[in-house]
Amino acid sequence: MKIVLLFLLLLLRNSFLAYGQKEVISALTRLDKMLENQNYYINIKESRIDSLKNQLDFSNLSLKQQYILNREICQEYKSYISDSSLLYAMKSHEIAEMLQDQAWKDEANMHTISALVIRGMYKEAVEVQQKINRNTLPDSLLVLWYQCQQQLNHNLALYTYNSPYTQEYTRLEYLYGDSLQSVYTPSSIEAEYNNAKILIINKKYAKAEKIIQSLLEKLPEMSNQRAPMLFRLADIYYKQNKMDKYQEYMALSAMADIQAVTKENAALYSLAIYLYKEKDIKRAYKYIMYSLEDAVLCNAKLRTTRISYILPVISDAYKLQEVQHKRLIFSFMLATSILSLFLIIAIFMTYKQMKKYSVAKEKLNRANLIKEEYIRHFLYLCSAYIGKLHNFRRTVNRKITAGQIDELLKMTKSPDMVESEQKEFYSNFDLAFLHLYPNFVEEFNKLLQPEERFHLKQDELLNNEMRIFALIRLGIDDSSKIASFLHYSVNTIYTYRNKVKNKAINRDKFEEQILSIC
Repeated sequence: MKIVLLFLLLLLRNSFLAYGQKEVISALTRLDKMLENQNYYINIKESRIDSLKNQLDFSNLSLKQQYILNREICQEYKSYISDSSLLYAMKSHEIAEMLQDQAWKDEANMHTISALVIRGMYKEAVEVQQKINRNTLPDSLLVLWYQCQQQLNHNLALYTYNSPYTQEYTRLEYLYGDSLQSVYTPSSIEAEYNNAKILIINKKYAKAEKIIQSLLEKLPEMSNQRAPMLFRLADIYYKQNKMDKYQEYMALSAMADIQAVTKENAALYSLAIYLYKEKDIKRAYKYIMYSLEDAVLCNAKLRTTRISYILPVISDAYKLQEVQHKRLIFSFMLATSILSLFLIIAIFMTYKQMKKYSVAKEKLNRANLIKEEYIRHFLYLCSAYIGKLHNFRRTVNRKITAGQIDELLKMTKSPDMVESEQKEFYSNFDLAFLHLYPNFVEEFNKLLQPEERFHLKQDELLNNEMRIFALIRLGIDDSSKIASFLHYSVNTIYTYRNKVKNKAINRDKFEEQILSIC
Protein backbone atom coordinates (compact mmCIF):
# COMPACT_ATOMS: atom_id res chain seq x y z
CA MET A 1 0.00 0.00 0.00
CA LYS A 2 2.84 2.41 0.91
CA ILE A 3 4.56 1.68 -2.41
CA VAL A 4 1.34 2.48 -4.31
CA LEU A 5 0.93 5.78 -2.43
CA LEU A 6 4.58 6.67 -3.09
CA PHE A 7 4.13 5.91 -6.77
CA LEU A 8 0.99 8.09 -6.94
CA LEU A 9 2.79 10.95 -5.17
CA LEU A 10 5.70 10.73 -7.62
CA LEU A 11 3.27 10.63 -10.54
CA LEU A 12 1.41 13.71 -9.27
CA ARG A 13 4.71 15.51 -8.65
CA ASN A 14 5.91 14.81 -12.19
CA SER A 15 2.55 15.97 -13.57
CA PHE A 16 2.81 19.26 -11.67
CA LEU A 17 6.40 19.72 -12.85
CA ALA A 18 5.38 19.10 -16.45
CA TYR A 19 2.49 21.56 -16.09
CA GLY A 20 4.83 24.15 -14.55
CA GLN A 21 7.34 23.77 -17.37
CA LYS A 22 4.53 24.13 -19.91
CA GLU A 23 3.43 27.42 -18.32
CA VAL A 24 7.04 28.70 -18.29
CA ILE A 25 7.58 27.83 -21.96
CA SER A 26 4.28 29.46 -22.89
CA ALA A 27 5.17 32.66 -20.98
CA LEU A 28 8.68 32.87 -22.47
CA THR A 29 7.33 32.26 -25.97
CA ARG A 30 4.77 35.05 -25.57
CA LEU A 31 7.49 37.33 -24.23
CA ASP A 32 9.67 36.59 -27.27
CA LYS A 33 6.84 37.54 -29.63
CA MET A 34 6.03 40.68 -27.64
CA LEU A 35 9.67 41.80 -27.74
CA GLU A 36 9.65 41.46 -31.52
CA ASN A 37 6.46 43.54 -31.74
CA GLN A 38 7.17 46.11 -29.00
CA ASN A 39 7.12 48.96 -31.53
CA TYR A 40 3.33 48.59 -31.55
CA TYR A 41 3.15 49.74 -27.91
CA ILE A 42 5.86 52.38 -28.42
CA ASN A 43 3.86 53.90 -31.29
CA ILE A 44 0.77 54.11 -29.08
CA LYS A 45 2.75 55.89 -26.36
CA GLU A 46 4.42 58.24 -28.85
CA SER A 47 1.01 59.09 -30.32
CA ARG A 48 -0.27 59.93 -26.83
CA ILE A 49 2.79 62.13 -26.14
CA ASP A 50 2.49 63.84 -29.55
CA SER A 51 -1.14 64.60 -28.82
CA LEU A 52 -0.17 66.32 -25.54
CA LYS A 53 2.65 68.24 -27.26
CA ASN A 54 0.26 69.41 -29.97
CA GLN A 55 -2.00 70.83 -27.28
CA LEU A 56 0.94 72.86 -25.96
CA ASP A 57 1.13 74.63 -29.33
CA PHE A 58 -2.23 76.31 -28.78
CA SER A 59 -1.58 80.04 -28.36
CA ASN A 60 -4.46 80.75 -25.98
CA LEU A 61 -3.31 78.39 -23.21
CA SER A 62 -3.08 79.79 -19.69
CA LEU A 63 0.03 79.18 -17.57
CA LYS A 64 -2.00 76.79 -15.44
CA GLN A 65 -2.99 74.76 -18.52
CA GLN A 66 0.63 74.79 -19.70
CA TYR A 67 1.78 73.51 -16.31
CA ILE A 68 -0.74 70.66 -16.34
CA LEU A 69 0.21 69.61 -19.91
CA ASN A 70 3.97 69.73 -19.14
CA ARG A 71 3.38 67.70 -15.98
CA GLU A 72 1.43 65.06 -17.98
CA ILE A 73 4.16 64.88 -20.65
CA CYS A 74 6.76 64.55 -17.87
CA GLN A 75 4.81 61.62 -16.42
CA GLU A 76 4.46 60.00 -19.85
CA TYR A 77 8.23 60.12 -20.30
CA LYS A 78 8.91 58.77 -16.79
CA SER A 79 10.59 55.34 -17.02
CA TYR A 80 10.54 55.77 -20.82
CA ILE A 81 13.04 58.54 -21.69
CA SER A 82 14.44 60.11 -18.53
CA ASP A 83 16.07 63.03 -20.35
CA SER A 84 12.70 64.14 -21.74
CA SER A 85 11.03 63.53 -18.40
CA LEU A 86 13.64 65.79 -16.73
CA LEU A 87 13.19 68.46 -19.42
CA TYR A 88 9.41 68.71 -18.93
CA ALA A 89 9.76 68.54 -15.13
CA MET A 90 12.03 71.59 -15.30
CA LYS A 91 9.60 73.36 -17.67
CA SER A 92 6.83 72.65 -15.18
CA HIS A 93 9.00 74.22 -12.44
CA GLU A 94 9.59 77.32 -14.56
CA ILE A 95 5.84 77.79 -15.05
CA ALA A 96 5.22 77.20 -11.31
CA GLU A 97 7.84 79.90 -10.62
CA MET A 98 5.97 82.28 -12.89
CA LEU A 99 2.72 81.45 -11.12
CA GLN A 100 4.41 81.77 -7.73
CA ASP A 101 2.67 78.53 -6.71
CA GLN A 102 4.78 76.83 -4.01
CA ALA A 103 2.84 73.56 -4.11
CA TRP A 104 3.39 73.25 -7.86
CA LYS A 105 7.06 74.19 -7.48
CA ASP A 106 7.45 71.38 -4.90
CA GLU A 107 5.57 68.96 -7.14
CA ALA A 108 7.74 69.86 -10.15
CA ASN A 109 10.86 69.46 -8.01
CA MET A 110 9.75 65.98 -6.95
CA HIS A 111 9.22 64.98 -10.61
CA THR A 112 12.70 66.41 -11.25
CA ILE A 113 14.12 64.26 -8.43
CA SER A 114 12.52 61.14 -9.94
CA ALA A 115 14.02 61.86 -13.39
CA LEU A 116 17.45 62.63 -11.88
CA VAL A 117 17.42 59.38 -9.87
CA ILE A 118 16.69 57.34 -13.02
CA ARG A 119 19.58 59.14 -14.78
CA GLY A 120 21.87 58.25 -11.86
CA MET A 121 22.39 61.92 -10.90
CA TYR A 122 22.04 61.29 -7.16
CA LYS A 123 23.98 64.36 -5.97
CA GLU A 124 21.75 66.64 -8.05
CA ALA A 125 18.65 64.79 -6.83
CA VAL A 126 19.68 65.41 -3.20
CA GLU A 127 20.28 69.08 -3.96
CA VAL A 128 16.78 69.45 -5.42
CA GLN A 129 15.35 67.50 -2.49
CA GLN A 130 16.86 70.05 -0.06
CA LYS A 131 14.81 72.80 -1.72
CA ILE A 132 11.59 71.11 -0.56
CA ASN A 133 10.30 71.81 2.92
CA ARG A 134 8.58 68.65 4.09
CA ASN A 135 6.71 70.48 6.84
CA THR A 136 4.96 72.89 4.44
CA LEU A 137 3.91 70.24 1.89
CA PRO A 138 0.15 69.89 1.41
CA ASP A 139 -1.33 66.44 2.17
CA SER A 140 -1.96 65.89 -1.56
CA LEU A 141 1.82 65.79 -2.20
CA LEU A 142 2.87 63.60 0.73
CA VAL A 143 2.47 60.37 -1.27
CA LEU A 144 4.70 61.74 -4.05
CA TRP A 145 7.22 62.99 -1.44
CA TYR A 146 7.59 59.59 0.25
CA GLN A 147 7.70 57.81 -3.12
CA CYS A 148 10.60 60.05 -4.17
CA GLN A 149 12.45 59.35 -0.92
CA GLN A 150 11.86 55.63 -1.27
CA GLN A 151 13.00 55.66 -4.94
CA LEU A 152 16.14 57.66 -4.11
CA ASN A 153 17.19 55.40 -1.24
CA HIS A 154 16.38 52.22 -3.18
CA ASN A 155 18.66 53.31 -6.03
CA LEU A 156 21.39 54.45 -3.64
CA ALA A 157 21.25 51.04 -1.93
CA LEU A 158 21.74 49.37 -5.30
CA TYR A 159 24.44 51.86 -6.32
CA THR A 160 26.43 51.28 -3.10
CA TYR A 161 25.80 47.52 -3.10
CA ASN A 162 28.17 45.56 -0.83
CA SER A 163 29.44 48.73 0.82
CA PRO A 164 29.07 50.06 4.40
CA TYR A 165 26.35 52.49 3.16
CA THR A 166 24.04 49.88 1.66
CA GLN A 167 22.37 48.85 4.90
CA GLU A 168 21.54 52.44 5.86
CA TYR A 169 19.98 53.23 2.46
CA THR A 170 17.97 50.01 2.65
CA ARG A 171 16.75 50.94 6.16
CA LEU A 172 15.63 54.34 4.91
CA GLU A 173 13.89 52.77 1.92
CA TYR A 174 11.87 50.52 4.26
CA LEU A 175 11.22 53.43 6.63
CA TYR A 176 9.73 55.57 3.85
CA GLY A 177 7.69 52.54 2.77
CA ASP A 178 6.16 52.45 6.27
CA SER A 179 5.49 56.19 6.06
CA LEU A 180 3.75 55.73 2.74
CA GLN A 181 1.32 53.33 4.37
CA SER A 182 0.20 56.11 6.73
CA VAL A 183 -0.59 58.58 3.93
CA TYR A 184 -2.23 56.26 1.42
CA THR A 185 -6.01 56.21 1.28
CA PRO A 186 -7.08 53.15 3.34
CA SER A 187 -8.11 50.12 1.26
CA SER A 188 -6.81 51.76 -1.94
CA ILE A 189 -4.83 49.70 -4.45
CA GLU A 190 -1.69 51.66 -3.53
CA ALA A 191 -2.20 51.03 0.20
CA GLU A 192 -2.85 47.33 -0.32
CA TYR A 193 0.21 46.94 -2.56
CA ASN A 194 2.46 48.84 -0.14
CA ASN A 195 1.18 46.60 2.66
CA ALA A 196 2.10 43.54 0.56
CA LYS A 197 5.65 44.89 0.12
CA ILE A 198 5.96 45.32 3.90
CA LEU A 199 4.73 41.73 4.36
CA ILE A 200 7.42 40.51 1.95
CA ILE A 201 10.10 42.33 3.99
CA ASN A 202 8.74 40.51 7.06
CA LYS A 203 8.82 37.18 5.12
CA LYS A 204 5.03 36.73 5.24
CA TYR A 205 4.98 35.48 1.68
CA ALA A 206 1.61 33.70 1.61
CA LYS A 207 -0.30 36.79 2.78
CA ALA A 208 1.62 39.06 0.41
CA GLU A 209 0.95 36.71 -2.53
CA LYS A 210 -2.76 36.61 -1.76
CA ILE A 211 -3.00 40.43 -1.63
CA ILE A 212 -1.09 40.96 -4.90
CA GLN A 213 -3.06 38.28 -6.75
CA SER A 214 -6.27 39.99 -5.60
CA LEU A 215 -5.01 43.39 -6.76
CA LEU A 216 -3.99 42.05 -10.20
CA GLU A 217 -7.54 40.87 -10.76
CA LYS A 218 -8.78 44.44 -10.23
CA LEU A 219 -6.25 46.17 -12.50
CA PRO A 220 -6.90 46.76 -16.22
CA GLU A 221 -4.66 44.92 -18.71
CA MET A 222 -2.66 48.02 -19.72
CA SER A 223 -2.19 49.46 -16.21
CA ASN A 224 1.29 50.74 -15.31
CA GLN A 225 0.91 49.13 -11.88
CA ARG A 226 0.81 45.57 -13.22
CA ALA A 227 4.53 45.21 -13.99
CA PRO A 228 5.84 46.03 -10.47
CA MET A 229 3.16 43.83 -8.85
CA LEU A 230 4.04 40.89 -11.10
CA PHE A 231 7.72 41.52 -10.32
CA ARG A 232 6.98 41.33 -6.57
CA LEU A 233 5.06 38.09 -7.08
CA ALA A 234 8.02 36.62 -8.96
CA ASP A 235 10.26 37.69 -6.08
CA ILE A 236 7.95 35.91 -3.61
CA TYR A 237 8.17 32.68 -5.64
CA TYR A 238 11.96 32.99 -5.86
CA LYS A 239 12.21 33.31 -2.07
CA GLN A 240 10.02 30.19 -1.75
CA ASN A 241 12.20 28.31 -4.29
CA LYS A 242 9.29 27.98 -6.76
CA MET A 243 11.47 28.50 -9.81
CA ASP A 244 8.89 27.65 -12.46
CA LYS A 245 6.53 30.22 -10.99
CA TYR A 246 9.41 32.69 -10.70
CA GLN A 247 10.22 32.40 -14.41
CA GLU A 248 6.56 32.59 -15.43
CA TYR A 249 5.78 35.73 -13.39
CA MET A 250 9.06 37.45 -14.23
CA ALA A 251 8.19 36.92 -17.91
CA LEU A 252 4.68 38.30 -17.25
CA SER A 253 6.24 41.34 -15.52
CA ALA A 254 8.53 41.91 -18.53
CA MET A 255 5.50 41.72 -20.84
CA ALA A 256 3.66 44.25 -18.68
CA ASP A 257 6.70 46.56 -18.93
CA ILE A 258 6.57 46.27 -22.73
CA GLN A 259 2.86 47.10 -22.78
CA ALA A 260 3.43 50.11 -20.49
CA VAL A 261 6.58 51.08 -22.49
CA THR A 262 8.64 51.08 -19.30
CA LYS A 263 12.28 51.19 -20.39
CA GLU A 264 13.67 51.57 -16.86
CA ASN A 265 12.71 48.00 -15.99
CA ALA A 266 14.14 45.22 -13.87
CA ALA A 267 12.16 42.14 -14.99
CA LEU A 268 13.90 41.47 -18.31
CA TYR A 269 17.33 42.02 -16.75
CA SER A 270 16.54 39.67 -13.82
CA LEU A 271 15.11 37.04 -16.15
CA ALA A 272 18.23 37.17 -18.36
CA ILE A 273 20.50 36.51 -15.36
CA TYR A 274 18.34 33.59 -14.19
CA LEU A 275 18.20 32.00 -17.66
CA TYR A 276 21.98 32.36 -17.96
CA LYS A 277 22.38 30.38 -14.75
CA GLU A 278 19.93 27.80 -16.13
CA LYS A 279 22.09 27.45 -19.28
CA ASP A 280 19.45 28.96 -21.60
CA ILE A 281 22.26 31.09 -23.04
CA LYS A 282 20.62 32.11 -26.31
CA ARG A 283 17.51 33.51 -24.64
CA ALA A 284 19.55 35.08 -21.82
CA TYR A 285 21.72 36.88 -24.38
CA LYS A 286 18.68 38.12 -26.29
CA TYR A 287 17.01 39.42 -23.12
CA ILE A 288 20.13 41.16 -21.78
CA MET A 289 20.62 42.89 -25.14
CA TYR A 290 17.00 44.09 -25.16
CA SER A 291 17.45 45.23 -21.55
CA LEU A 292 20.58 47.16 -22.52
CA GLU A 293 18.75 48.85 -25.42
CA ASP A 294 15.96 49.87 -23.04
CA ALA A 295 18.40 51.23 -20.43
CA VAL A 296 20.33 53.24 -23.05
CA LEU A 297 17.11 54.67 -24.53
CA CYS A 298 15.86 55.63 -21.07
CA ASN A 299 19.34 56.85 -20.05
CA ALA A 300 18.95 54.82 -16.86
CA LYS A 301 22.57 54.98 -15.68
CA LEU A 302 22.32 52.55 -12.77
CA ARG A 303 20.54 49.95 -14.93
CA THR A 304 23.12 50.42 -17.70
CA THR A 305 25.97 50.01 -15.20
CA ARG A 306 24.51 46.83 -13.70
CA ILE A 307 23.92 45.37 -17.16
CA SER A 308 27.52 46.19 -18.13
CA TYR A 309 28.76 43.90 -15.32
CA ILE A 310 26.86 40.83 -16.49
CA LEU A 311 26.77 41.50 -20.26
CA PRO A 312 30.38 40.36 -21.01
CA VAL A 313 29.80 37.12 -19.09
CA ILE A 314 26.58 36.31 -20.96
CA SER A 315 28.07 37.53 -24.26
CA ASP A 316 31.14 35.30 -23.89
CA ALA A 317 28.94 32.32 -23.02
CA TYR A 318 26.75 33.07 -26.04
CA LYS A 319 29.77 33.34 -28.36
CA LEU A 320 31.15 30.07 -26.97
CA GLN A 321 27.78 28.41 -27.52
CA GLU A 322 27.70 29.78 -31.07
CA VAL A 323 31.18 28.36 -31.73
CA GLN A 324 30.10 25.01 -30.31
CA HIS A 325 26.92 25.20 -32.36
CA LYS A 326 28.91 25.91 -35.52
CA ARG A 327 31.22 23.01 -34.71
CA LEU A 328 28.21 20.80 -34.20
CA ILE A 329 26.76 21.96 -37.53
CA PHE A 330 30.14 21.35 -39.20
CA SER A 331 30.34 17.87 -37.64
CA PHE A 332 26.79 17.19 -38.75
CA MET A 333 27.54 18.43 -42.28
CA LEU A 334 30.73 16.34 -42.37
CA ALA A 335 28.84 13.28 -41.18
CA THR A 336 26.11 14.02 -43.71
CA SER A 337 28.70 14.38 -46.47
CA ILE A 338 30.32 11.08 -45.52
CA LEU A 339 26.94 9.38 -45.40
CA SER A 340 26.08 10.97 -48.74
CA LEU A 341 29.35 9.66 -50.18
CA PHE A 342 28.55 6.18 -48.90
CA LEU A 343 25.07 6.56 -50.32
CA ILE A 344 26.46 7.56 -53.72
CA ILE A 345 28.84 4.59 -53.61
CA ALA A 346 25.96 2.32 -52.61
CA ILE A 347 23.83 3.73 -55.45
CA PHE A 348 26.74 3.26 -57.86
CA MET A 349 27.29 -0.32 -56.67
CA THR A 350 23.58 -0.99 -56.90
CA TYR A 351 23.58 0.48 -60.40
CA LYS A 352 26.47 -1.80 -61.36
CA GLN A 353 24.69 -4.79 -59.87
CA MET A 354 21.51 -3.81 -61.69
CA LYS A 355 23.49 -3.45 -64.87
CA LYS A 356 25.04 -6.87 -64.33
CA TYR A 357 21.62 -8.21 -63.56
CA SER A 358 20.32 -6.61 -66.75
CA VAL A 359 23.17 -8.15 -68.78
CA ALA A 360 22.63 -11.50 -67.08
CA LYS A 361 18.92 -11.24 -67.75
CA GLU A 362 19.62 -10.40 -71.37
CA LYS A 363 21.98 -13.39 -71.64
CA LEU A 364 19.39 -15.58 -69.98
CA ASN A 365 16.75 -14.36 -72.42
CA ARG A 366 19.15 -15.05 -75.26
CA ALA A 367 19.90 -18.48 -73.83
CA ASN A 368 16.18 -19.13 -73.61
CA LEU A 369 15.83 -18.13 -77.24
CA ILE A 370 18.70 -20.47 -78.12
CA LYS A 371 17.01 -23.27 -76.22
CA GLU A 372 13.79 -22.56 -78.05
CA GLU A 373 15.67 -22.65 -81.35
CA TYR A 374 17.33 -25.90 -80.28
CA ILE A 375 13.96 -27.40 -79.44
CA ARG A 376 12.40 -26.28 -82.75
CA HIS A 377 15.28 -27.69 -84.78
CA PHE A 378 15.38 -30.87 -82.71
CA LEU A 379 11.63 -31.39 -83.21
CA TYR A 380 12.00 -30.66 -86.89
CA LEU A 381 14.88 -33.15 -87.29
CA CYS A 382 13.11 -35.78 -85.24
CA SER A 383 9.95 -35.36 -87.29
CA ALA A 384 11.93 -35.47 -90.54
CA TYR A 385 13.79 -38.62 -89.55
CA ILE A 386 10.62 -40.28 -88.35
CA GLY A 387 9.15 -39.54 -91.77
CA LYS A 388 12.20 -40.94 -93.52
CA LEU A 389 12.12 -44.08 -91.37
CA HIS A 390 8.44 -44.46 -92.15
CA ASN A 391 9.13 -44.13 -95.91
CA PHE A 392 12.08 -46.53 -95.64
CA ARG A 393 9.87 -49.04 -93.76
CA ARG A 394 7.20 -48.82 -96.46
CA THR A 395 9.84 -49.26 -99.21
CA VAL A 396 11.30 -52.32 -97.45
CA ASN A 397 7.85 -53.76 -96.81
CA ARG A 398 6.83 -53.18 -100.46
CA LYS A 399 9.98 -54.82 -101.87
CA ILE A 400 9.71 -57.80 -99.54
CA THR A 401 6.07 -58.23 -100.54
CA ALA A 402 7.04 -57.98 -104.21
CA GLY A 403 9.85 -60.50 -103.69
CA GLN A 404 12.50 -57.97 -104.61
CA ILE A 405 14.92 -59.23 -101.98
CA ASP A 406 18.01 -58.83 -104.12
CA GLU A 407 17.17 -55.27 -104.97
CA LEU A 408 16.51 -54.57 -101.27
CA LEU A 409 19.83 -56.15 -100.33
CA LYS A 410 21.61 -54.11 -102.97
CA MET A 411 19.97 -50.89 -101.65
CA THR A 412 21.00 -51.55 -98.03
CA LYS A 413 24.57 -52.48 -99.02
CA SER A 414 25.09 -49.22 -100.93
CA PRO A 415 26.73 -46.35 -98.91
CA ASP A 416 24.94 -43.74 -100.98
CA MET A 417 21.93 -43.51 -98.71
CA VAL A 418 24.08 -43.07 -95.54
CA GLU A 419 26.27 -40.48 -97.25
CA SER A 420 23.20 -38.60 -98.45
CA GLU A 421 21.66 -38.62 -94.97
CA GLN A 422 24.95 -37.59 -93.38
CA LYS A 423 25.33 -34.76 -95.85
CA GLU A 424 21.80 -33.60 -95.13
CA PHE A 425 22.48 -33.87 -91.38
CA TYR A 426 25.59 -31.68 -91.71
CA SER A 427 23.63 -29.17 -93.76
CA ASN A 428 20.82 -29.05 -91.15
CA PHE A 429 23.35 -28.76 -88.32
CA ASP A 430 25.24 -25.96 -90.08
CA LEU A 431 22.04 -24.03 -90.77
CA ALA A 432 20.76 -24.45 -87.22
CA PHE A 433 24.09 -23.54 -85.60
CA LEU A 434 24.75 -20.48 -87.78
CA HIS A 435 21.21 -19.34 -87.16
CA LEU A 436 22.07 -19.26 -83.43
CA TYR A 437 25.62 -17.94 -83.88
CA PRO A 438 25.64 -16.00 -87.18
CA ASN A 439 29.15 -14.56 -86.58
CA PHE A 440 30.75 -17.86 -85.64
CA VAL A 441 32.89 -18.28 -88.79
CA GLU A 442 34.24 -14.73 -88.65
CA GLU A 443 34.93 -14.87 -84.87
CA PHE A 444 36.45 -18.33 -85.20
CA ASN A 445 38.93 -17.13 -87.85
CA LYS A 446 39.90 -14.13 -85.68
CA LEU A 447 41.24 -16.59 -83.11
CA LEU A 448 43.57 -18.13 -85.71
CA GLN A 449 46.81 -16.79 -87.08
CA PRO A 450 46.10 -14.74 -90.24
CA GLU A 451 47.85 -17.17 -92.57
CA GLU A 452 46.05 -20.17 -91.02
CA ARG A 453 42.49 -18.94 -91.32
CA PHE A 454 39.89 -21.08 -93.13
CA HIS A 455 38.37 -20.06 -96.44
CA LEU A 456 35.12 -21.94 -97.06
CA LYS A 457 34.00 -23.10 -100.45
CA GLN A 458 31.08 -21.41 -102.12
CA ASP A 459 28.51 -24.03 -101.06
CA GLU A 460 30.01 -24.63 -97.59
CA LEU A 461 28.55 -23.21 -94.40
CA LEU A 462 30.99 -24.97 -92.04
CA ASN A 463 33.89 -27.33 -92.67
CA ASN A 464 34.77 -30.40 -90.59
CA GLU A 465 37.13 -28.51 -88.26
CA MET A 466 34.58 -25.79 -87.62
CA ARG A 467 31.84 -28.36 -86.89
CA ILE A 468 34.01 -29.90 -84.17
CA PHE A 469 34.46 -26.52 -82.48
CA ALA A 470 30.82 -25.64 -83.12
CA LEU A 471 29.91 -28.66 -80.96
CA ILE A 472 32.45 -27.49 -78.35
CA ARG A 473 30.70 -24.07 -78.38
CA LEU A 474 27.44 -25.91 -77.68
CA GLY A 475 29.02 -27.51 -74.64
CA ILE A 476 29.99 -30.89 -76.12
CA ASP A 477 33.74 -31.03 -75.49
CA ASP A 478 34.25 -34.79 -75.07
CA SER A 479 36.06 -36.09 -78.17
CA SER A 480 34.28 -39.48 -78.12
CA LYS A 481 30.88 -37.78 -78.07
CA ILE A 482 31.94 -35.43 -80.85
CA ALA A 483 33.18 -38.44 -82.87
CA SER A 484 29.88 -40.26 -82.37
CA PHE A 485 27.90 -37.13 -83.30
CA LEU A 486 29.85 -36.44 -86.51
CA HIS A 487 30.44 -40.15 -87.36
CA TYR A 488 34.21 -39.82 -87.16
CA SER A 489 36.75 -41.85 -85.27
CA VAL A 490 38.00 -40.52 -81.94
CA ASN A 491 41.54 -40.27 -83.34
CA THR A 492 40.26 -38.16 -86.22
CA ILE A 493 38.63 -35.78 -83.76
CA TYR A 494 41.85 -35.55 -81.70
CA THR A 495 43.82 -34.86 -84.84
CA TYR A 496 41.46 -32.12 -86.02
CA ARG A 497 41.37 -30.45 -82.58
CA ASN A 498 45.17 -30.38 -82.19
CA LYS A 499 45.69 -29.26 -85.75
CA VAL A 500 43.37 -26.28 -85.35
CA LYS A 501 44.74 -25.39 -81.88
CA ASN A 502 48.24 -25.27 -83.38
CA LYS A 503 46.97 -22.64 -85.80
CA ALA A 504 45.53 -20.50 -83.00
CA ILE A 505 47.03 -17.22 -81.83
CA ASN A 506 46.69 -18.36 -78.22
CA ARG A 507 46.79 -22.16 -78.19
CA ASP A 508 46.24 -22.59 -74.43
CA LYS A 509 43.12 -20.45 -74.28
CA PHE A 510 41.73 -21.24 -77.71
CA GLU A 511 38.88 -23.51 -76.63
CA GLU A 512 38.02 -21.10 -73.75
CA GLN A 513 37.81 -18.29 -76.32
CA ILE A 514 35.56 -20.45 -78.51
CA LEU A 515 33.07 -20.68 -75.64
CA SER A 516 32.81 -16.87 -75.49
CA ILE A 517 31.73 -16.49 -79.13
CA CYS A 518 28.23 -15.01 -79.30
